[in-house]
Amino acid sequence: MSSSDDAFGWSAFRERPVPAPIELRSPALELAAALQRGARSLAAERAATRDAQADAYDADAELAVLVFHLSVVLGRHEAAIAEAGLSDAHHELCIVRNQMLGVMERTGVRVVDPLGRSFDEVGDAVQVVGWRHGSDFPDEVVAETIEPIVRHGVEVIRQGRVIMGAPATDSGLGKENA
Repeated sequence: MSSSDDAFGWSAFRERPVPAPIELRSPALELAAALQRGARSLAAERAATRDAQADAYDADAELAVLVFHLSVVLGRHEAAIAEAGLSDAHHELCIVRNQMLGVMERTGVRVVDPLGRSFDEVGDAVQVVGWRHGSDFPDEVVAETIEPIVRHGVEVIRQGRVIMGAPATDSGLGKENA
């Protein structure tokens, strides 16, 4: 063999590092790993969806409370608005309020005013922030609604805030104890 033959012989090759051996896993193990990755991804998406739904419920509840307050203000000032010659404006505002309530109801959000209802009826859906005692309350009933109950379907997404009324007690409490 000539020296030109050496160029194509084994001496032309140099030693190289060999990569670490690849761990071969069975198809069942590969499938299990893929399923675990999918399950983690699904759990993360579900958590993100729950968070987004909670944020949407909070926003819906806040808007529902504001629409309720709009209704209270419109009712409280109806006579003054009429005296000022703005009955048409009052009527238009009532229409817009009703449209807002309609949109909320189409999405499943309902505003519930517990005024006059018994504590037994609404106790699990309200937060009592005060009490009024007097002879005009034959039983424990909602005397004033500060914020309404907001529901999505049957679920309470925001408790109402109320002042309860109760019969006068013998302990000498005044008419108002809120």
